[in-house]
Amino acid sequence: MKILGVSFFLLAACLIISVTIDMLQGFSFYGAVQNNLSAFKLTTFSEWLMLFLFALFLIREMIVLYKSGKKDA
Repeated sequence: MKILGVSFFLLAACLIISVTIDMLQGFSFYGAVQNNLSAFKLTTFSEWLMLFLFALFLIREMIVLYKSGKKDA
């Protein structure tokens, strides 16, 4: 669970920094969020595939660590 938690924390931190920079440049909060989400509208199939494989890798690692009974330090 630490792996997934750290991954989501890093994603959230990057999105918050991006929204903050957009707002400093004069965008409204809604406009800054739209700019962040518009990147996902333009992704190609191969980019979605890589994102899916990355998520699958994280889930597999969590399952392996859970089954082995080790702490993921």
